[in-house]
Amino acid sequence: MLRQEENGLKLLRFAGLAGEPGLNHAVTTRQGGVSQGAYAGLNLGFRAGEGGDEPAAVRANLGKVRETLGLTRLVFAHQVHGTEIVSVNGQAGPDEEAQAIAQADGLATDQPGVGLLIKQADCQAVILYAPAKGVVANLHVGWRGNVADMPGKGVAFLAERYGVEPREIKAGVSPSLGPCCAEFVNHASELGPVFLPYQIRPDHFDLWQVTVDQLCAAGVPLGQIEVSGLCTRCAAMFYSYRREGVTGRFGTVAALV
Repeated sequence: MLRQEENGLKLLRFAGLAGEPGLNHAVTTRQGGVSQGAYAGLNLGFRAGEGGDEPAAVRANLGKVRETLGLTRLVFAHQVHGTEIVSVNGQAGPDEEAQAIAQADGLATDQPGVGLLIKQADCQAVILYAPAKGVVANLHVGWRGNVADMPGKGVAFLAERYGVEPREIKAGVSPSLGPCCAEFVNHASELGPVFLPYQIRPDHFDLWQVTVDQLCAAGVPLGQIEVSGLCTRCAAMFYSYRREGVTGRFGTVAALV
């Protein structure tokens, strides 16, 4: 991935998607924000209840991401490890704060300037970009999402809602839990036997390859899928639940230009 710094934020971008003139995207790190303590840095996640990050700090961090990427609007969902995907239509004024718009795990839009944010602390974000149709989606894919074939459902959603041909989609699989650290001691009940071909050593699974195969099965050409190859548990630049327990959230943002 390309590593860049803008407005004091250290960002990463997919090399292939960065060459697409109609797409604006970035993966944030934990560097450049105002949160403190266990959430120190650019935490983008609100945590309900006692012990969470200061809401004002999270709002400031979200605002800095929106400003840095030049977005009209930054939206996110209440992620619940499901397969609901919603369309984001219309644009708001430039002074609107980042906002949650639904309980869902996928966002899609054909409106320029609308940033679709997936929040992460080990799960994958999967960008699906269809340049010919002028449509982009961003999916939250944890292991439960892989079990439910969320990548395939995202491709199907774009086909049904926007008339996107799967073969035109260009995809990026974000930094997330790598096969080095994706340990599932209860994999028999959590993942099931269909995941056994992805077991690289006892109890460890390559969820990146699962996502690639699910995208390919849905019709996305293999040569149009880019995997970051960065493990969030190994790389201290990211928030990681597996590494830290109580922690913040980094994010992947995708928007049309």
